[in-house]
Amino acid sequence: MEQILDEKMYVIDQKQKDKYPLTNQISQDFEDDTHIYRIIRLGKESVKIMQDLKWEKRLLKEREWRKLRVCQSRGWLHYAIFEKEPYVLLFKRKITKNKRL
Repeated sequence: MEQILDEKMYVIDQKQKDKYPLTNQISQDFEDDTHIYRIIRLGKESVKIMQDLKWEKRLLKEREWRKLRVCQSRGWLHYAIFEKEPYVLLFKRKITKNKRL
């Protein structure tokens, strides 16, 4: 019985994995008066790392999201968790004077 349960869990995990892209996907930036925002959908390898480290239910520090192979310039903040899609990371950064030119 235990082996059958393990096999079913493996099948479920494989089905869930198939819904993730091969690599991380980054949205186009959008902004308001104070911040620039972007959304990153994690790829299969990054999802696996996040699951292994059990990071789905908390905000990540820069060194943590970089371990997930998220490549972006410094200054981005993981600011919110999208509960229905924990492998979609929401980032923001303050607009600097240079960005307004």
